[in-house]
Amino acid sequence: MDKKEAIARVEEMLSAGAKKQDVFAALSGNGVKDRVLAYRIAAYADPQRCAANWLHIRAVIVIACIELALGLLVAFGAGVQISPGAGLFTGAVVALLGLLFVWGFARNRANIYNGFILLSLTQLPRAFQGFSAEPGTTAIAVAISLAAVAYVWFVRNQLFPDFVFVSPRKMNGRYVFSD
Repeated sequence: MDKKEAIARVEEMLSAGAKKQDVFAALSGNGVKDRVLAYRIAAYADPQRCAANWLHIRAVIVIACIELALGLLVAFGAGVQISPGAGLFTGAVVALLGLLFVWGFARNRANIYNGFILLSLTQLPRAFQGFSAEPGTTAIAVAISLAAVAYVWFVRNQLFPDFVFVSPRKMNGRYVFSD
């Protein structure tokens, strides 16, 4: 069985109501790495979880839209200082990345949640660059960034409880799922 067939089979079995651990046991060892299979099972967006957390999902989408707008303004402003073309280019790149996040949150994609968390955490040290010049403003910006990451992480854990940081839960060398 190749990767695409396994992914389709995972979706089919989980949509039919099979337990995640049973799906993993049935498909493990059939030509697809267990790591890939476990990730796909953990990344399955259960319709009941999505329906129960629709308000949180909408809030994350609003956060992503706000970050998109602010990022677009900052990128355009920074690029225009070089040239008008650079301003348009950097603005377009930031807009595409922001739209990717909005789309992924709206579609309940676990990899988008994970990407947002990783990207936000890797950019956090840059937020402290202006701390000596404006400590109050910088502290507020860092607090807002941390709050956004924490909230997105919370929502991701509500929708996809089988993740530990950005990989599927593993205990004693075996993948385990909460169902």
